[in-house]
Amino acid sequence: MCSINANSDFPSEVDVNTWPPTEEQIRDIASAALNKSEKQNFKVLVYWDNPELMIYDPCHFASTEYVHKGYEYENRKVEIIIGRED
Repeated sequence: MCSINANSDFPSEVDVNTWPPTEEQIRDIASAALNKSEKQNFKVLVYWDNPELMIYDPCHFASTEYVHKGYEYENRKVEIIIGRED
């Protein structure tokens, strides 16, 4: 798990034509997810063709490429799963 500063929201402008997302973009998603949820440990699924839509604790996944990354903030953990396309 990586550490994260959880006090920022996901930026509104993202180049969805660039794959894979950068480490900074993934951290921004993790930070936004932590800010929008009060859960202790959770997963967030984002499809890169619509990165502002966050699916918490997903149970269905599209057949596409994925990037997985875990982050910790204080006593909380979030696993970010980014799919290339939905």
